[in-house]
Amino acid sequence: IIQGKISELPHQEILKIERQISLLSFRESPENFIFSGVLLTRDERDPDSPVKAFCDKDYLKATLKAIHESKIIFIPKSRQVQCTWLVCAYCLWLGMFRPHQMIFVQSKKEEDSANLVFNQKWTKGRISFMYHHLPDWLKVACPAEGAYAKLNFDNGSMIWGVPEGGDVVRQYTVSLLFADEAGFQPEFENAYQSCKPMSQKIVAVS
Repeated sequence: IIQGKISELPHQEILKIERQISLLSFRESPENFIFSGVLLTRDERDPDSPVKAFCDKDYLKATLKAIHESKIIFIPKSRQVQCTWLVCAYCLWLGMFRPHQMIFVQSKKEEDSANLVFNQKWTKGRISFMYHHLPDWLKVACPAEGAYAKLNFDNGSMIWGVPEGGDVVRQYTVSLLFADEAGFQPEFENAYQSCKPMSQKIVAVS
């Protein structure tokens, strides 16, 4: 009955309802958002079609579930398995759909972290690239502004790319610390020990 009544509405009203349903679904779980087809990544190995929907693989879904359900998780990875992209996508979901989150993305150097978050152009950082390629209606619903190594969302959440070590993270109550290539960060243990008492979630990949 409801579907029949919706089908009688003007096209713009139907589209509005469909978008609201999608928005509720995206907020409900990171899997609904990341594997919906709206989230795009880049593949430098494919010159013909470098921008494509996030890879829908069972191992990525299993990894995402483990990340979402764990307080602390260390993920060993090989290259080209999209694990860093996956955690970046999770950071984006958390920033867009959970208010007042303090999300740190940590690499050995600040520039490396900026290249994961935002570096001068929306298309340069991985997280900003994914946000930039979202449908316009979704960006209107979840506005964000970019600055060097930072994404600030209207809901009060922030994604901040920082260099290794505990100097920055120990000053905050951390919603998520994502350490990329943690095994190559000489100061990772310092960051981990500084962040652990005041962190809701720590994700390290290497």
